[in-house]
Amino acid sequence: MKVKSFFGKSISLIVLAVFLFSGWKIGSELYENHHNRTILDDAKSVYTKQVTAKSVNGEVREEVKSLQKLNKDMAGWITLEDTEIDYPILQSTDNSYYLHHNYKNEQARAGSVFKDYRNTNEFLDKNTIIYGHNMKDGSMFADLSKYLDKDFLAAHPTFSYESALQNYEVEIFAVYETTTDFYYIETEFPKKQDFVNYLHRVKQQSIYQSDVQVTAKDRIITLSTCDTEKDYQKGRMVVQGKLVAK
Repeated sequence: MKVKSFFGKSISLIVLAVFLFSGWKIGSELYENHHNRTILDDAKSVYTKQVTAKSVNGEVREEVKSLQKLNKDMAGWITLEDTEIDYPILQSTDNSYYLHHNYKNEQARAGSVFKDYRNTNEFLDKNTIIYGHNMKDGSMFADLSKYLDKDFLAAHPTFSYESALQNYEVEIFAVYETTTDFYYIETEFPKKQDFVNYLHRVKQQSIYQSDVQVTAKDRIITLSTCDTEKDYQKGRMVVQGKLVAK
């Protein structure tokens, strides 16, 4: 009887420990998500929406300068109407740092929305790539999945991308789920035909046929996030659009 009582107490303690650990983990995630939203609201209060269309004499726009007082890596802003996506864009010297840090340089599961480190010349880069986590609480780039609904895309065919030097309206021409086996994050196109071929490939991936005309003369932006429903490890959700300067 004593043996049974001992094992019964041990199992109860294990269950209690698991319960307490799970509660602590959930509480920590909720706190971190709340904290990340709070500091992003702080950034929004700094970044005015009365933005200038473009820089003067190649200088960083005043609106972005205000963000760079918070963090020198601030590179612009992205807004997709009727989604949670209304965030500053950061850029580091690699594509790892802002996967795990917020703009206050604190470690954060949500990371930041950030630009590919290879995008170094806004007016020459043919494909600007922006990454963001697909968070369970709906933050960061989770709402990209809304574009899988054709009615949502029809009601929201464009979004706003505001860089350090220029504001753009982005005309969406491709939406798709894929995996990392499909290399859509290409930034180097040595020949004009290389970019034309790339556009052809991504348009073939798209679940919609778009009327947006994209040519070798255009520049595009690629929004990328994880898609665990497609593939837990390698799945990706992608939205691509043509940059149209305001």
